[in-house]
Amino acid sequence: MAERIYIRNANGDLEPLTEERFETEELLQELIGQHPELLAGEQIRPDDPLRWILIRREMPIEGWAIDHLLLDQGAQPTLVEVKRGESRRIRRTVVGQMLDYAATAAGVWSGDGMRQAFEEDARKRGKDPLDELNNLLRPDDETDAEDLAAEFWERAATNLAANRLRLLFVADEIPAELERVVKFLNEHTKDNLEVLAIEVKQYPGQFGDALVSRVIGQVDATVEKLSKSRNPWLTDDEFLARFRPDVGSAIKSMMTAAVEITDDSGDTFRKRTGGRTIRGRCSLWDRPIYLGWLRLPDVNNGDGSFIFHAALRSMPSAPDYPPALRTVLEKWIDQFDNDTFGANHQSGARIGRELNADEFVAHTDLLTERLCSVLSELSTL
Repeated sequence: MAERIYIRNANGDLEPLTEERFETEELLQELIGQHPELLAGEQIRPDDPLRWILIRREMPIEGWAIDHLLLDQGAQPTLVEVKRGESRRIRRTVVGQMLDYAATAAGVWSGDGMRQAFEEDARKRGKDPLDELNNLLRPDDETDAEDLAAEFWERAATNLAANRLRLLFVADEIPAELERVVKFLNEHTKDNLEVLAIEVKQYPGQFGDALVSRVIGQVDATVEKLSKSRNPWLTDDEFLARFRPDVGSAIKSMMTAAVEITDDSGDTFRKRTGGRTIRGRCSLWDRPIYLGWLRLPDVNNGDGSFIFHAALRSMPSAPDYPPALRTVLEKWIDQFDNDTFGANHQSGARIGRELNADEFVAHTDLLTERLCSVLSELSTL
């Protein structure tokens, strides 16, 4: 039976709006692509409502395509399949299809691939990719948008590699069979996989259509799994405790020496969900200058990793630094060119060097000396 909602008009009378099914799946898919907020992020996570950017509709995967690939503000990939409730495929076939996508995603997609797809799709829609990302991340005045974007895509790559995914089945009516399956998956899958169904109903009216979303299939385990995967901003002691003892000791040594130069631990080593960013300051630039990232261990990166980098003018969309500042940053990065350890690293406008935990421990003194030197030079500009 079709549901009905009422609007009370200016005269106090009630005007009924009667539910109508979407004529085609394409109409509902298009609506979700244009308005991801219909996925009811405030119901999924009441204490910190989810927001999304659209990476791409019909995102290719192993000869098929997922209806929508989204990323939330924590850079967790969200896979969305849209069907009409009356379709028999939503009861069984689509569940197996979605799980196949989830099992395949990390082997097919990449952080750089998602970023490229997002930027191309945004431009096709007449949007500026950086503006879209800023609307999602809502940076404060102390954060450089380009650097925050680079960190976001690093986090997206980490989440993807760890299979930290959210699967959403969307329809105008969620059958009881699908609700049972969703609840079962949430109760029995590993901590970093979240599975939900979203029901989106439409009620056409004289002055426009009313759209009502409802999350279906949540269980207590869903909230528990989500809290485990969110990687809260850890205190310094909690942060260091996430690493094996020799790595934690090496990080602490570097942090102690660097803070003696800057006299501000919170500013030099900024808390982030994925670890700590290393920042310097100088009078020639009104925002922090990002110099590195100490990345927390995760499922596929058991000992953490360490990136030392800078955004240079020679790279696309890099900040237009003053010549003196650019010279210092180029010197900072050039030091890593002849190293026999680590691997070249590039993300957006940032280029540099990435080390694993063993390399970081073996060369802590050298890395600390370089970092303290560049922080000192920046402070004199």
